[in-house]
Amino acid sequence: MAVVTQAEVWSVIEHTAEIREYILKPDKYRRFEAGMFLQLSLEKVDSSDYWPESRTFSLASYYNKEKVIRLVIKKAGRYTTRIFNEVEQGSEITIKYAYGDFILPVFDQKNDIICLAGGTGVTPFFSFIEALEEQNELERLKLLYSAKKYEDFIRLDYLKEKLNNDQLLLFTTQEENKETINRRIATEDIINSASNYQEAHYYICGTTDFNLDFKEKLEAENLKNIYLDQWE
Repeated sequence: MAVVTQAEVWSVIEHTAEIREYILKPDKYRRFEAGMFLQLSLEKVDSSDYWPESRTFSLASYYNKEKVIRLVIKKAGRYTTRIFNEVEQGSEITIKYAYGDFILPVFDQKNDIICLAGGTGVTPFFSFIEALEEQNELERLKLLYSAKKYEDFIRLDYLKEKLNNDQLLLFTTQEENKETINRRIATEDIINSASNYQEAHYYICGTTDFNLDFKEKLEAENLKNIYLDQWE
């Protein structure tokens, strides 16, 4: 059952002019699965009130002893512009969490987890990394991460700390960079990243076009464990 609670903004980290990271400390902290999402409202309400205007954001963290929630938010419309303008360290917001079925395999603790991320679509995969690390299964995860330019990668130092070179493949589509593969992600990249590609689990998060394109390509390879997380 979803929980409605106030949350204090502990910190705000600006990655770019359009992307910020928010660390929240909820009054009510409940266990949730990696890959889930929450609803965030700037209005102060409780569970008995009519739920006001809000926006949905993927959780960029897993359940943790610090009892904080991490969000990565891109300024992409009227409401997220309000968040950028009104929410700062010390602010109080309302969240309702957690929802979603974009979660790690429940009955398979063996096969690879292949994550395909476009831009801020990397967000739920931060929670995957934390969860798998806690379960001593992080070696199962492979992340193929695409951005327009190198500067657009989010929390790259963290990703490089947690994942080795075989687990983290970076692609830039609008910039030549010696640190990345300078093209779009190809089907061969995805298949070659898995030790047993027919049994691996494929998680896709990006724009609608990004998601549907890779879903179609993977289905053309007769792959079955394909999961999409839609966002715009």
